[in-house]
Amino acid sequence: MLGFAFVCGLTSALMWERSNSSWQTHLDRAFNAGVALFGTVSELRSQPSRPVDSDIFVYQITQPKRITSENVTQLYFGVPSNAVYETSLTLHPPSAAITSAGDRIAVRVYSPQFRYSVASIQTTNNGLAFQFGELSRGIAKLCSDATMFVELDQDSWLRLNAPVIWSCSARPSDLRLPALLLAGLTLGILFSVANGFSQMLERLAADVRKAATSGSIEEIPERGANEVKSLTSAVNTFFASERQRLEKRALLLSGISHDLGTPATRLKLRTALIEDKVLREKLDRDIDQMTDMIDGVLSYTRHEMDLETPRKISMRSLVESIVDDYEDLGKPVTLSAPQQVNFERLGNVFSQSSESTRVLIRDHQRVLCKCRPNAIRRALTNLIENALKYGESAHVTLSATAEEFKIVVSDNGSHTTFDDPEKLLEPFVRGDNATLQRGAGLGLTITDSVVKNHGGILRFEQRSDGLDVIMELPRWI
Repeated sequence: MLGFAFVCGLTSALMWERSNSSWQTHLDRAFNAGVALFGTVSELRSQPSRPVDSDIFVYQITQPKRITSENVTQLYFGVPSNAVYETSLTLHPPSAAITSAGDRIAVRVYSPQFRYSVASIQTTNNGLAFQFGELSRGIAKLCSDATMFVELDQDSWLRLNAPVIWSCSARPSDLRLPALLLAGLTLGILFSVANGFSQMLERLAADVRKAATSGSIEEIPERGANEVKSLTSAVNTFFASERQRLEKRALLLSGISHDLGTPATRLKLRTALIEDKVLREKLDRDIDQMTDMIDGVLSYTRHEMDLETPRKISMRSLVESIVDDYEDLGKPVTLSAPQQVNFERLGNVFSQSSESTRVLIRDHQRVLCKCRPNAIRRALTNLIENALKYGESAHVTLSATAEEFKIVVSDNGSHTTFDDPEKLLEPFVRGDNATLQRGAGLGLTITDSVVKNHGGILRFEQRSDGLDVIMELPRWI
């Protein structure tokens, strides 16, 4: 496309330049003919009987009819009946050079198509030769079968035609309009290519942004121009290498955490042999804390290595199942979800039944979305567990719009001295109210990772009687 646009642009430039050059040559020839005409007119005004010969003009000395009516004398020239437009002007040298009335030369031009603009010629300060040249140039610009009459004396006029410079057949081919159209086509092609390339880059940027925020391991499809394909391939290679590096790191961390579990279990068994009860309880608490940390690290690494494929589910059903599990265990966990929306649909002339029917908007009730269900379950479970540990109860609220869904976990009494609750998202960071609770400080870290991998946001809103943890996620990843 760029090569074709280059050829079109070069062709249009050559056409424009050629037309300009041809027209400039044609108009210069008309101007020179007008200058030569002035010389002929000057000679005939001094010697009327002198023979005139020219390759450009066809001359004829004529005497127009004079008709006087109400003291007004009009001249009638023998012009074709279709020459209905008359251009009348008087040429004269600069005012300082006028010595008599004979220095002025009356000119009449008859044309079948139009009158000619002579304002610039009549107001010029140049000599008569230049004015004749400009008049001839002006007639040649607008092709027509023009007939010119030039006054020689009081009775005689010189009639002349110039078919080789004034007629339409004499003008050169004007390719400027096709050149403009071709230039427009060139600009259209260039704009189309540039816009297409820009859209390719925007699509690639959107794919990269989606892959970066959703944690997708799928390769970005290579499409578009060769340069964009090469860039996409480089991005895919970078993502693959980063994924491998993270997997190796997660495997190493998971292996170490798993290996630490065995000696921790042995220590737990051996402390049972200690007779000192106080010492045994202290050691058990330390071992339990170490075990919790190991379990948290294993959960975090399992999440980082999770290759779960996104699928379409009902988010309402998922959240309800999690809340129901806690309710079955007698835990104070409640749910607020979108209610059923019903519309009355009355019978019509085509209906055989007079009873009303109900239409249920399923999507509003089910909150359909595409996500990684196990990851969402793990994240929501972590939030509910935190609410139960530090706030005594948990209330889950599910809401949705056309673009996103929101899950809010509210507790009662979960207070922290952190000015910035977002710091709790960092690994192994716990609030001051968590000192007496078991845990490793990785629950919110895992939840935040899940939310970000779905392209969402995890945020906090503090209330006077508790804390709201809000997960905002897109409905389709």
